[in-house]
This record gives sequence, structure tokens and C-alpha cells, in this order.
Amino acid sequence: MQRQDRILLGIALMLSSVVLFAVVYVLVKELVARYPLAQVMFFRSALALLPAMALMARAPRGLALIRPSRPLGHLVRSFFGLVAMAAGFAAFRYLPAADVIAINFAAPIFVTALSVPLLGEAVGWRRWVAVCVGFAGVVVMLQPAAALSGAGPAPDAAIGGVLALAGALAYAIVVIAIRRLSRDDSGETIVFFYMAFVALATLPALPFVWTTPASLFDLGLLAALGLIGGAAQIMMTRALLHAPPAAIMPFEYFSLLATGLLAWMIWSELPSRGAVIGGAIVVACGLFILQREARLARVRPPSAR
Repeated sequence: MQRQDRILLGIALMLSSVVLFAVVYVLVKELVARYPLAQVMFFRSALALLPAMALMARAPRGLALIRPSRPLGHLVRSFFGLVAMAAGFAAFRYLPAADVIAINFAAPIFVTALSVPLLGEAVGWRRWVAVCVGFAGVVVMLQPAAALSGAGPAPDAAIGGVLALAGALAYAIVVIAIRRLSRDDSGETIVFFYMAFVALATLPALPFVWTTPASLFDLGLLAALGLIGGAAQIMMTRALLHAPPAAIMPFEYFSLLATGLLAWMIWSELPSRGAVIGGAIVVACGLFILQREARLARVRPPSAR
């Protein structure tokens, strides 16, 4: 009974995290349309350090968690995390929010494919079939043949699709890097180092691209982006303390519905037909891969965002 109570709490925390991340995605789409990408990324990362530090301060080791065991590994993870964030955020300028999230769900498929050359892991034929079918779902979302013939998505949508796919690929590399880093460092350390890296990397660009917020409301949105994002990461990390990954990670796919619903309520924005069909294929393949990896105790870690 006690175990069931923990699993239910873990699911509740995971769903809360997913909803908060959906709010983050909506804020990103709203802000990147009016403010430079580097500025949005700086607020997203710098202010996320505040809830992360508050969480670390309460941990047994306290702020000593800031010191990473493998600095070079954290630099590699953070660099690809920076690329994933930049590409993903930029994609929101060109695509409906739900389309971007649907394409991002190709990341677990990339992780499975890349784990063979990068981690030396064995991937069985069932997961290879899921990878191939998942890539077919990505093709359905991007419609490359139609785009080349001029009968497919508008050029802006094609650019957005490429950016979202690049973000998913970089995110997959991040997940693989975290698989290695999590052997020596906690999720809090990984998140803190990543957020600090992005904040420091985007800081030098601010004097050249800075756009003064048009109102206190916009300033509040920029601040909320980081604070809510940090809180979402904390909830995801905490969810894993109360339930095994296999029990809660499938709920991450709820973010597609939550983001799509918020985008529809705010902008009357609907996902494209290709995103709905292809996204359903990708989600189904991702869930299958997650189920197979759970059996092999290789469920991807949290805190990869």
C-alpha cells in the first residue's frame, strides 16, 4: 500500500511537471516572436537557477552538489543542451506549438539509434523496428517530398520542421550524455551545471541583442519562463524519488495534449494534420521503446530538458 501511494504521488508530480512545461512552451512561443532568441534563453536558464539552488540547499550535501564529478562530460552535455534549446525555441517561430512538441518526441527514437555507436548498447530487432517506424512518423510530420515539390508546407514551416528535428537530435545526445553523468552526479547537479552554462553562454550576446521589455507584463513573462521551467524540472526530479521511471515517464507524452490545448485556447492554433498523424506514430513507437528499455533497466533519466 505504501508503494502504491508513492507511485500515485510520483504520477501526480510528473503530471504537474508536464503541465508546467506546457506553460513554458507557450511562453517560449509568445516571447520568441517579440524578443531575441539569446535573451529568451538567458531568462529561461538564469532564473531557473533560483529554484534549483533552493532544492540543492535542502539536500544532505547542500550546495556542494554544484561541484560536478566529470566537468568535461558536463560541458559536452551542456553544449548539446544549448543547441537543443536554441533549435527548439527557434522552431516555435515557424510552427504551431503542438507541431514542435510532436517532432521533439522523436528524441527517444534517436536515443535508441545512437545508443549503439555512442554507448555500445545492444538493440534488439523489436526496438529497431520501432525506430524505423518512428522515423516514418517523422517523415509524415515533415513531408520532405511534398516540400521539395512545392506542394507541401510553406517554406517557414519547412524551416521550423528542420529546426525542431535538429533540436530533437541534439536532445537525444543530451539524454545519452546524462546516462553517463548520472552514474556519478545527481540530477540536481546536472540541471544546475546545464542552466549555468546556458546563462553564461548567452550573457555575452545580451548587450548586442537586448530588447527592453515593452511592459512590466512582458518582463513578468520572461521571469516566469525561467522560474516555471525550474519548478517543472524540480517536480520531474522529485517524481522519480517516489516512483520508478517506467511508471511515470509515459505521462511525459501528455505534454503534447496540454501544449496543444493551451495553444488552441490562447491563439486558436491547431496542429497540422501531418503532426497529428506522424506524432501519433512517433508517440506509439516512443512508448514501445520506453517499455522495452524499462524491462532492460535502461529507462532514460529525467532532468534532460
